[in-house]
Amino acid sequence: MVEEPDEIILISIPTDERMTSVIRLATTAVASRAGLNIDQADDLNTALDELFRFSITQESKPVPSIFRINYNIHSDCLEVVTEGIGVNFNDETSKVGRYCRFILEKMMDVVTQKPNPAGGLDVHIIKRISRG
Repeated sequence: MVEEPDEIILISIPTDERMTSVIRLATTAVASRAGLNIDQADDLNTALDELFRFSITQESKPVPSIFRINYNIHSDCLEVVTEGIGVNFNDETSKVGRYCRFILEKMMDVVTQKPNPAGGLDVHIIKRISRG
């Protein structure tokens, strides 16, 4: 996105499967604030749930890590960046990674992945707001 977001909301959650409901609740609240309809909010929840679960199952560190989500509310879309994911869902040799990428691409309008300077990968997803 070129334009600055109207609002920025940041959350950090331990990569613990019990935290899935926290992500869903926070995402639903942010999606509502951004003006997404219920179907769009559900798509976003499904995409983040898949990314969170994929991150947990692929986690190789013995100590729990943190799942960071940046919600950037724009006038025409909700942009979400998850930081420092320890796995690459573009790895063609990983069946689970390909499945995760498939889900993200079906639910979101834009999906990209890039290296995070602090380690891991940032996954950038956008859901456009359709009004009416």
